Amino acid sequence: MNAKQTICALYTRVSSRNQLDGDYGSLQTQRERLEAYCRSQDNYVIHRVYEDGAFSAENIDRPALKQMLADICAGKVNCVLAYKIDRLTRSVKDFHFLMDIFDKYSVKFVSITQSLDTQHPMGRLLRNILLDFAQFEREMTADRTRDKMHQRAQKGMWNGGLVPYGYRNDNKRLVRHETEAPRVEFIYEWFAKDASLARLRAELTRRDWRTRAGLPWTKTVLDYMLSNPVYTGKIGFNGQTFAGDHEPIVTEALFHKVQSLHREHTHTATTMKRPFLLKGLMRCSDCGSVMTPHYVQKRRKDGSVHRISYYRCTRTMKYNNRVCGIKQINADQVEATVVANLCELSQNEQALDSTLQQLNRDLQSKIAPMEREAVELKARLAEIDTEIDRFVHALGKGKISVTRLEKEMQQREADKKALQLRYDALQQKINEEAAYDFNADLVKQNLREFQNVFQALTPDEKTEALQCMLKQVTVYPERIVLDVYELTDFARGSTNRSKWLPG
Repeated sequence: MNAKQTICALYTRVSSRNQLDGDYGSLQTQRERLEAYCRSQDNYVIHRVYEDGAFSAENIDRPALKQMLADICAGKVNCVLAYKIDRLTRSVKDFHFLMDIFDKYSVKFVSITQSLDTQHPMGRLLRNILLDFAQFEREMTADRTRDKMHQRAQKGMWNGGLVPYGYRNDNKRLVRHETEAPRVEFIYEWFAKDASLARLRAELTRRDWRTRAGLPWTKTVLDYMLSNPVYTGKIGFNGQTFAGDHEPIVTEALFHKVQSLHREHTHTATTMKRPFLLKGLMRCSDCGSVMTPHYVQKRRKDGSVHRISYYRCTRTMKYNNRVCGIKQINADQVEATVVANLCELSQNEQALDSTLQQLNRDLQSKIAPMEREAVELKARLAEIDTEIDRFVHALGKGKISVTRLEKEMQQREADKKALQLRYDALQQKINEEAAYDFNADLVKQNLREFQNVFQALTPDEKTEALQCMLKQVTVYPERIVLDVYELTDFARGSTNRSKWLPG
């Protein structure tokens, strides 16, 4: 494309078939005036006329307009001409969208009868005014939507969204579901007698009652259902509750009883004074979930309360204990085992040496394919340089044109840039991996220091130390597996973790 030329796309449109053959505003009339405008301008060249006959401007779902946008993206035109703005679109939102595309590809827009040329300051000013009105229109639309939803809620009408379990959508109204509604009644009545989400969920599972999606009930979903006022015939919006026009499933008295029971049976926040040394590190091998700190309280014969700490699979909290074979593990026992294993690692030098040697061999085998790819990339970069030199020599001998040279150079430079980026990234990765050798002496020294220092730390410092040394602790039915970091040093407050030793 010659930079001095303005390559124009002429866009014409009529919205009714009667206008196709009419005089005023017909496709032919628009095309003739656009062509005359191009002839009156210096260096204006017509690329193509895009005609949408009998298409509305309410949206941009028009075949000729789509083709024009595709040609713009392909760099075939740098100017769009229309008879009037409304020939392109009548929607301010769509106009804003189209202008964004034109700006992205440095394409100017000219409305020949309205003095709108985005190449000039006045045209850009008019465009920006239209864009400001677009923003204003969007904000006003949002306000009107919120007001309308508030008015609907005040009238007891449902505002849409996910249909609550127990109801179905009948022409934008909540109607009692024949199968689900009795189950909602059962859920409320059961919880009113036995305020336990776990036992309620177990009963629903025993009855093989599932959610609308066919999944087992979770405690979170049941808890939300038991606190949703929609089941008493209410509609909620923006923190307010209004009387709805749908049929209630449960009575007000039952709903309020469930809320009071729920509050009575909800444990108040209790600060667990005991530090959990492995918090955030424990993972269950059976269900794959993170194991989080918990405790149970048991009363001794003398009346005193004994608190037992443990790590529990979060999946069992969401469903029930049957979803996992491990469920939980005593916190005192697993923490003591982990600390003992870390201390013992420094004594088993033969196994440690063997593991580190295997890890280093794996690293070398990982580097080899990257080095081969780097050699291939280097060779390809050299080939591109040779090709560029060949095209330059061909131009000097008059064998190719300047336009051909520019096209070939652009393609080669783009390929070269992409290959160079890949080569640089690969070299960096190779250098990082090459420096990633595990130092057996360093690991042994750190473990010996851990054994000497750990018992002298405060509980908080012990937690921090294990967080620094361990990446993860995986619990199996008969064993635990530690993923250990290789530290540059281990001392009070160590946080410099460079790499980790799997398993």
